[in-house]
Amino acid sequence: MKSLKSRIIGTLIVLFAAVGVVDACITYWLSMRHIDELLDVHLQGAAVWLAAGRVGTIGTNGPPQHSIDGFVGQIWEAGRATPTDNTDPEVTFNRNEPGGYSVELINGHHYRIYTLRKDADGLIYQVGQPVSYREQTAERAAIESLVPTVCLIVLVWIAIPIVVNAAFASLGRASSDAEAVGISHLTPLDVSHVPDEVRPFADSINRMIGRLQVGIDGEKRFIADAAHELRTPIAALQLRIDNLENAPDTNARGERLRELREAIVRTATMIRQLLELARADAQPDPGAASDSVDVRQMVQALVADLLPVADSRSIDLGVKRFEAAHVKAHAGELRMAVRNLVENALRYTPASGSVDIDVFEDQAGAIVRVTDTGPGIPEDALGRVFDRFFRLNAETVEGSGLGLSIVKSVVAKHGGSVSLENRHDGQRGLIATLVLPARASATLEA
Repeated sequence: MKSLKSRIIGTLIVLFAAVGVVDACITYWLSMRHIDELLDVHLQGAAVWLAAGRVGTIGTNGPPQHSIDGFVGQIWEAGRATPTDNTDPEVTFNRNEPGGYSVELINGHHYRIYTLRKDADGLIYQVGQPVSYREQTAERAAIESLVPTVCLIVLVWIAIPIVVNAAFASLGRASSDAEAVGISHLTPLDVSHVPDEVRPFADSINRMIGRLQVGIDGEKRFIADAAHELRTPIAALQLRIDNLENAPDTNARGERLRELREAIVRTATMIRQLLELARADAQPDPGAASDSVDVRQMVQALVADLLPVADSRSIDLGVKRFEAAHVKAHAGELRMAVRNLVENALRYTPASGSVDIDVFEDQAGAIVRVTDTGPGIPEDALGRVFDRFFRLNAETVEGSGLGLSIVKSVVAKHGGSVSLENRHDGQRGLIATLVLPARASATLEA
């Protein structure tokens, strides 16, 4: 039984049936006991009336089944072997019974007898009643007392499915609303009618829908921006191809072929960065293991890779503060982020400038700082440089405007931060600082 509703209905019905059976048994036993006690009181009262001379009120001559309540009354005088008065001559009690209640077997029938001894006048008064009659009377009364219990059980059995189905009806409506949720219809569920016990779950679904909406809107903007930005390089490629076809001579053909190759490289770079940005924006996989990254060794390898680029532009690329730093991160993504920071510095630093890299750890965690001697960034543009496709000096400096967006996405996914600030040490330039928090830090010994 996988249905929660069916389990609740079945459990309640079985539970109430068990409680009802126990209640019925207790009620039956108590009713039998109380009726028996009540009949005993009647026996005692009849004996008292008999002692008061009211023999006629006890019963009439004849067999027990014809007597009122089956009572048999007898009066004994001292020294006599038979009772002086007997409402049923066929029944004779034992006059020697002690005072109070007793049970005798007479003519094959058990009798419940109450004996009252009057020492003042030497008389013995006895009133008896067939035990079978008492049992039948008590059983009939006990069974009649069970009627309300049985009716209540049946009514509750009918009411339980109705109540549970009504309680689950709101969940059914919420389920129908959830079925309608899709990429083109990310409407939050109406939780106004949802029970309080289910409200946290419904609210979590609505929060998930909100996150999906934000993510999908971001992806739509990204696709629109990427399509817009790719139009220009693709149009440039088409133009270069047309120019190559219309080249008047060999020298012009070679020049236009070189321009075509450069345009292809720029387009390929943009596509690569778009893919890198998509990977950086992806949510981390909880099951994917992070690497223990030696940041100093990683930066050393990056400097070696980018040194030819720096030399070709007459830029002094090197390191200053170079200390041990280890973090738990995805090595490929972290390398991509740091590389984009360094490439961005090399792109904007003029010839004969310098780009310095610092690597160290402090209380905040592992820090990579890139300092260049470029033109810096206007203060009013510092808040926009991490926007996708935003470029300073787009006419004079090559680039897609995606590098810093990639850096921000990678660092944010690792719980870190990245910041840019203009230099204030008497030189022009920019300082880019990447920080991975202390909680992500780990030494190689650990």
